[in-house]
Amino acid sequence: MIKRLLVLALLPLSAQASADFAQQWPLQLQQADAGAYRVPLDASVYQAAHWRDLRDVRVIDADGTPVASTVYAATTPLGGAVRTAPLQWFALPAGSAAGDDDLSVVVQRDAGGKVVSIRNSVAPRADAGAPDPIWLIDLGEEAGKLRRLLVDWSDTAATLDLGYRLEGSDDLRGWQVLDPQVRLVQLRNQGNELRSNSIKVESGLRYLRLVPLQRTGAPQLLGLRGEFADAVEISDWQWQQLQAAAGGNGKDGYLYRLHGRFPVQRLDVVMPPNSAVSWTVSSRDQDRVRADDGEPAWQVLTSGWNAWNLSEAGKQQRSPPLETSGIVDDRQWRLQAEPGAIPAAPPVLRLGYRPGSIVFLAQGRAPYLLVAGSADEGKAQAALDPMLAALRARNGAQWQPAAASLGAMAQRAGDAAYQPAPEPRDWKNIVLWVVLVLGALAVTGFALSLMRSSRDKSGT
Repeated sequence: MIKRLLVLALLPLSAQASADFAQQWPLQLQQADAGAYRVPLDASVYQAAHWRDLRDVRVIDADGTPVASTVYAATTPLGGAVRTAPLQWFALPAGSAAGDDDLSVVVQRDAGGKVVSIRNSVAPRADAGAPDPIWLIDLGEEAGKLRRLLVDWSDTAATLDLGYRLEGSDDLRGWQVLDPQVRLVQLRNQGNELRSNSIKVESGLRYLRLVPLQRTGAPQLLGLRGEFADAVEISDWQWQQLQAAAGGNGKDGYLYRLHGRFPVQRLDVVMPPNSAVSWTVSSRDQDRVRADDGEPAWQVLTSGWNAWNLSEAGKQQRSPPLETSGIVDDRQWRLQAEPGAIPAAPPVLRLGYRPGSIVFLAQGRAPYLLVAGSADEGKAQAALDPMLAALRARNGAQWQPAAASLGAMAQRAGDAAYQPAPEPRDWKNIVLWVVLVLGALAVTGFALSLMRSSRDKSGT
């Protein structure tokens, strides 16, 4: 009997079910015999995802076994060679960047927005002692592809250490600071050379300008070049439109909830005609709480952002969307109006993102399913970058995995998949206590047996 109890004690009292996912999509392969596939993600996948890094977006085979896969953001191109090309640039007087001035009074553009001339531009070669000019760059259709600016000086032997502020705009009116201080250095000492003539660019804005932080010191500019990364697939911007929750106001803030882990990179506010409001935009999420009260902490994304809507002669003109400094994947959002500009009604908050994709290897048995939505932390996804880089080097820079697409979404485990798994029990301690209790019972039984035996002998 005791032996049987010991055996039972060593067995787990309950088996934990394997982690499952909330939703699933059948994958439709355009090429049956390809070894690797790429699947664009749609809004339903982001709505189902639980984790910020999309670790719960996976691909499984017909047996339910996960296959090697990696999720890629739209801002990380899978393919495409880096190329260098000259940029169209203009020199402006230093005083033209004193504020958010309207450069359309000095800039002539064609119907497509291309800068064709500037009436009060300065000569590329400034006179001695003249203020350093501002450089205005029109990227045109290359906007969003530029990764780095390259500055070429006419005098490659000149000694210089210059500072510039990099700004961007979509309309030549409102300018955003992309980098408050970039350094351009060209130094020589005893045969050694230190040269830094490149500027990293992380923006999809069409117009850029470099504003000098010093009054003079820049030599003649020979030209500006750009390093471009042509993505294999450039996704169009997608938008989520959010309505304000009831009970909010402009002073304390309108509250919005985004359902899903969307990689937000642009903000827009839809307001009534003929209105202009300066906003402070904040976001937060449950996984970022304050230590004092355990409440989610708001992080300010921007303040003093002026959004406007003008109706004129039956046509509406609106302020351009605001580009965030990076990806924001929080679920809770807040709009607070600056004093003196409380709107008459809650605005619609529009959040823009570019869909990513998932690349997977055709392991196991087809058909394959994409699954998403799980509170289980899961395992790290496969690192496919080295393999994809080797294949592009071997087959050409334009090589990409075969295309696949999502079928109709179906529920898998539903809301149960978002419940955190129970903490594992400490079976060693449980077994130890069971063994001790059984051992104590065995000793007690043995003692009682000896006492009964002693009584029987004394009675005889």
